Amino acid sequence: MMRLAAISLAALLVSACTTTDARGDDPIYLEQAPARQTYESPLAAAEALIGNHPETMEGGPTLNLQFAPLASDPSRLEMTVLIEPLLDDSIAAQEWRAVLMQGDDFRWRITELGLRQKCYRSGSRDEWVARLCL
Repeated sequence: MMRLAAISLAALLVSACTTTDARGDDPIYLEQAPARQTYESPLAAAEALIGNHPETMEGGPTLNLQFAPLASDPSRLEMTVLIEPLLDDSIAAQEWRAVLMQGDDFRWRITELGLRQKCYRSGSRDEWVARLCL
């Protein structure tokens, strides 16, 4: 958990941009700088994001992992990873969104990475936000 929290915090502090939904409303994902690393498979890329989740069975942890061809470019793969709850009293859930591309060497790399969270201490616990939870 500490590794995941440290990675999340470092990534959030480094980023300054957000992506927006199709309507141009509030940000949906906080853009992250993807690691300059390649992976043997999309599942290995997911493992790099989730670390050792779940660390314990406290809170009934769940993880939802989805892969689908990217709608705007079917040669790329869109991956979403939903983790809830976290062992953090401020974060109810995290969702990572990554776009992966397979190289000529058949290895995968993350070309886009974003994070959004549900915060326990916000006005609406069911609202996804692209910011730190306080």
